[in-house]
Amino acid sequence: MSRERDAQWRQWGVESLRARIVAEALVQARAMDWRAAAELVLAFPPLSQGIGRGSTADQQDGVWRGWENARVIRNRLITAAADGDDTVGVAVEEAQLLVETALRVADWDTARTRDIVDPITHEPALALLTRLKREVRATAQAARERADAAYPEGYELSEDEESEAWRGTGG
Repeated sequence: MSRERDAQWRQWGVESLRARIVAEALVQARAMDWRAAAELVLAFPPLSQGIGRGSTADQQDGVWRGWENARVIRNRLITAAADGDDTVGVAVEEAQLLVETALRVADWDTARTRDIVDPITHEPALALLTRLKREVRATAQAARERADAAYPEGYELSEDEESEAWRGTGG
């Protein structure tokens, strides 16, 4: 039983390290694209949608988590003074959540969406978000390939790697 549990732990550790490589990979895109997506999400706060923090709808859809994520990304852009065509990297995990959330809100009020996105970029919101979604997908796929190469099937973790996998869980 203990050997089986150890094997499961090691497999979980390998999967954890692979997942971290993917989650932390940086999606490169223009600052204005990230800013437009973040501003779009922030313009439709969850309370205006009648969704309370911790409600069933929030838990199922992660509405507040998506909104908070957009706020964090926007604040990072502001702090970094990233603007316009500057290329900025956003971690896959955060980028994916931002794009999914922005796509959900983009068609609620098309006129308001245009009013939010136009001052940042004159590109239609759907075109911009579709491009970001493609970048997220491509970056995640490339990171998965790197993760699989770094930790192939049957890989045995060293003691340091086991510690690293455990630290990545917050434990």
